[in-house]
Amino acid sequence: MSNIKPSRIRLCATALATGLLLLACGAQAKTSWRNVTPRDDGGKVCIEVQGESFDYYRLSEDRPVVLRVRGPRRLKIVTRYLFSPDDPTTQNYNMRILVDGAEVLSRAVTGRVLDGPRLCEGEGAVAALRKSTLSIPTGLHDIQIFGTAPGSGQIVARFFRESKKEAAKDVSYAPESYDAVYHLQFASGKQSTYYHFSADAPLVFTVKGPTSLKVYTRLDFDHTMNGSQNYSLELLRDGEPVNVFHYHSSKLSSAAYIERPDILPGDRKLLRISVPRGEHRYELRCVRPDACGISTMIRIPEADINPR
Repeated sequence: MSNIKPSRIRLCATALATGLLLLACGAQAKTSWRNVTPRDDGGKVCIEVQGESFDYYRLSEDRPVVLRVRGPRRLKIVTRYLFSPDDPTTQNYNMRILVDGAEVLSRAVTGRVLDGPRLCEGEGAVAALRKSTLSIPTGLHDIQIFGTAPGSGQIVARFFRESKKEAAKDVSYAPESYDAVYHLQFASGKQSTYYHFSADAPLVFTVKGPTSLKVYTRLDFDHTMNGSQNYSLELLRDGEPVNVFHYHSSKLSSAAYIERPDILPGDRKLLRISVPRGEHRYELRCVRPDACGISTMIRIPEADINPR
């Protein structure tokens, strides 16, 4: 086990004071996670779930699992209880976590027998998994994870670090044919550029794939229209129909078009277009209502405009 530096203990304590939090068993935003292999552990246990085998690491109070993780990022810990023959079908166990020698968590967890998961070798019931997510502060940190249980079963765990891949950046993509350019002014002062088309003049743009487009549309409202309306858009690729998309739009009162104060925008709707390989010509037509007007913003991954 590596030596614990006092500076790291101070760093951890500072991070705790400013919001190092454990988010236990809650819904998390979708993200990418990668396995973390311990630097030291008390041995592996193989568990089979739906025909797939996974290696878990034993947790105990005498020999913690030791990880080294560089932050800032989140660390996800997945635990299960392995029941002994004399355990009840519900068993409590405790997990403790130290970051750079400072305890950041001591938490009681309840494990219940779950049908389905089983040991790859031997007999014994397996509990449903329990997930916890820990925020790791900036820098390289040593993490120790302990587990204790009143029964004679075992506590096992897997570990995942949040992937730090940079999110793809989208940029505006201008169509070739439209009937007007409008600037949408929000109450906050922010402005967005939209390309307007109508039932008589479809939106036309050519794009080279493979790529994906985000097409945001807003239905036109006038001041006398009801607060919500339905509209339908037909998408054509290279002259062939792809699909018809149906939306229900509500009128916005917190934004206005600078060039057309007589038109009120509807709330923004998203249409995703997956563009196959090669160059393709798209048309977006408003087919409902008969006299519709639509303002549109197209976004494309920057990497697909300027490939490296």
